[in-house]
Amino acid sequence: MLQLILRFVHVSFGAMWVGMMAFQTFFLMPSLGEVGPDGGKIMGALMRRRIPVIMSVIALLTIISGIWLFQRLSGGNPAALVATPMGKGFAFGGAAALIALLYGIIVLRPAMMRSMKLAAAGDPTLGPEIQRLRAQGVRGAKIVAGLLFFALAAMSVARYL
Repeated sequence: MLQLILRFVHVSFGAMWVGMMAFQTFFLMPSLGEVGPDGGKIMGALMRRRIPVIMSVIALLTIISGIWLFQRLSGGNPAALVATPMGKGFAFGGAAALIALLYGIIVLRPAMMRSMKLAAAGDPTLGPEIQRLRAQGVRGAKIVAGLLFFALAAMSVARYL
């Protein structure tokens, strides 16, 4: 029963994490860039809905359930599992997701939070700094999305390697 719950949590929340990140990276962020200062209103609405917190919880649940599943699959010997092609697929995918989580928390989130805070201040002299932070956020989001796509690909085919 625990195995089913862990797989459900890992796959469901992993799908949400990848999907939400892809949407934000390839649709939301470019759209916000197009609308200019009005994008701050949308970002404010997202903040009120606690999107950064929700994304962090989704990512953590995905990572924790994935580590637990990997440990269970390894039978207590992760080195032996990683020595197999399937184990390498799961390990490399998991490492990519973990790097995406850390990069998102350490680099991406602070830049985006600062840009939203500055945009909410409404000071027109802060425009260049806001644009710099948003550009940094777009680059960071592409990195995170790329890592998550790699993780998804690696884990989806790991059993068939």
